[in-house]
Amino acid sequence: MNFGLLTLFDYYPEDCSPQEYYRFLLDEISYAEELGFDSVWMGEHHFCNYLCPSPQVFAAAVAQRTTRLRLGTAVALLPLHDPVRLAEDYAMVDVLSNGRLDFGVSRGFQKTSYDGFERSMDDSRERFAEGIEIIDKAWSQDSLSYEGRYRRLPKLSVLPRPVQRPRPPIWIGAGPTPESYELAGAHGYNILLASVFAPIQTFTPFVKLYRERLQEAGYDPSQVSISTGNHCYVGTSSAQAKDVWAKHYVRYFHFVSTLIEEKDYQQAKQFKAFAGVKSFLEHVDFDRARQTLAICGDAEECADRVAQAKEAVGNTHYWVYTDLGGLPREEVWASLRRFAEKVMPKFR
Repeated sequence: MNFGLLTLFDYYPEDCSPQEYYRFLLDEISYAEELGFDSVWMGEHHFCNYLCPSPQVFAAAVAQRTTRLRLGTAVALLPLHDPVRLAEDYAMVDVLSNGRLDFGVSRGFQKTSYDGFERSMDDSRERFAEGIEIIDKAWSQDSLSYEGRYRRLPKLSVLPRPVQRPRPPIWIGAGPTPESYELAGAHGYNILLASVFAPIQTFTPFVKLYRERLQEAGYDPSQVSISTGNHCYVGTSSAQAKDVWAKHYVRYFHFVSTLIEEKDYQQAKQFKAFAGVKSFLEHVDFDRARQTLAICGDAEECADRVAQAKEAVGNTHYWVYTDLGGLPREEVWASLRRFAEKVMPKFR
């Protein structure tokens, strides 16, 4: 199994400056490479203190601080952008990193992002499907012509060409609804399970659907990758882990709840699955979250949860999101070290 570090850049202005925060993250990622992690995954958000509106910029900085880590997006918000420009930007990341890009894409969940870019959430799925087709062709072909609903392209070459051939791996972010699995399976793309939103067992039937669609489209399911992961803190004991992490995890839930309004999803037909998320985030307690969305305990407890995910969905990749809630640097480092030394070797 491959192991990755995820950060979604939840930033708390009262803790430090943006400059200090980015330096902290770059140091964390460098340390993860030293520990033997295989990848780092970076989120994209806009107009809030998820402080990464441009993961391609941050990934370019990471490329210069690392030599081995794969650089993944989890996820780039494709419907908000011109797909040709994204193809250019991320091809540059692949070149600057000497072929280490993993391109993860999805539609996001914040209405404020769509409003800010004057996009409708109701056509996000169609924009997404068109955009990923354009990017795939831009990277795979020497020249590109396209006639779509949202983008029409004359014959042109997207440069620079990515290092990876025929193109960098494409990952589709997939929640507990079937459409993303259908699309990924039809095109042989990898999938990133949105396991921060639901217990891993929720995804079992969707992964089965994905594998069926792969076979129907002529792809070998054993040749694609499936990623999942959890909010994570590995402590010296179960009690110590809860004592250190609980207040930071609850702080993170409250932070995310401020970014969601239920009314935004009641009328958006493509996002109805998000209705009720705000109420859940506002009322969930630490122990319930620990049992479903997070792994928090000693190394044995955390390893058991990783094994449960493997059994449920047969994932090839697993990430941990440890730096959430303003967890202090020394505790982030300690958790990552325990995970690398005591959990990862059980699955190598």
